[in-house]
Amino acid sequence: MPKKFFIILIGVLILIAGSFLLIDKLSKPVTSNVAASLQLPVQTELDFDGERGESVSLENGEIKLKASIFNDNQTRFYNVKMTDAKIIYFFVVKDKNGIYRAAANACAVCFKTYKGFHQEGNEIVCNNCGNRYPIEKIATEKGGCNPGPISPNLEVKDGKIIIKQADLEQVSDLF
Repeated sequence: MPKKFFIILIGVLILIAGSFLLIDKLSKPVTSNVAASLQLPVQTELDFDGERGESVSLENGEIKLKASIFNDNQTRFYNVKMTDAKIIYFFVVKDKNGIYRAAANACAVCFKTYKGFHQEGNEIVCNNCGNRYPIEKIATEKGGCNPGPISPNLEVKDGKIIIKQADLEQVSDLF
């Protein structure tokens, strides 16, 4: 009798777990790729709980930021409304070697929590799971809880950091 009870209990637990997974899946917002294939409207605004930062604009497919503001090696957060009206949240930081780096303020693992990252000393820290990444590694690794890479070595021209629209589009599925 105890063996039969145990088997029934396992079955009930599996059904309950499956129900929670289905509810979780149904409650997630639709991403742009799915929305495009189903011809649904793209979600342009979301309840982003992370650092939203300063709003910037694309001009001729680029964002230009004054490079000298990053001389303190502090992360600056930004958001930009893309041509499809989707908002991308990202950050830029200059590492101790003088390299300007840009990454999404989201990652492939925790992005659905919309909490983003923050800086602690020479590390970027996930606001959801607490994983830490050295600034010198930002935008060099894709996947996992790494901030979504935009560029590991941003172009600087006439004292301005250049971020290209095409690079931002690579992380749009995180928002």
